Amino acid sequence: MADNSISLFSPYNKMGKFNLSHRVVLAPMTRCRALNGTPLAAHAEYYAQRSTPGGFLITEGTLISPTSSGYFISYSFTDPSCD
Repeated sequence: MADNSISLFSPYNKMGKFNLSHRVVLAPMTRCRALNGTPLAAHAEYYAQRSTPGGFLITEGTLISPTSSGYFISYSFTDPSCD
């Protein structure tokens, strides 16, 4: 039987215009650390620490309405500072 397995660390070039250097993807997470609905420098640092050249990150979800929060201290596009 032939081994048709593909390495998790092999390139993936079938994602539209993106050429990924590997197949590891960071899934979205809601970390509940935003203050008053505003992302902080800690958010950028968190994702920068986990990024790789040619990698793919899906950042955490954002609120689209002040009443749509399922979690406390999530960030939001409804905050006036995001205009």
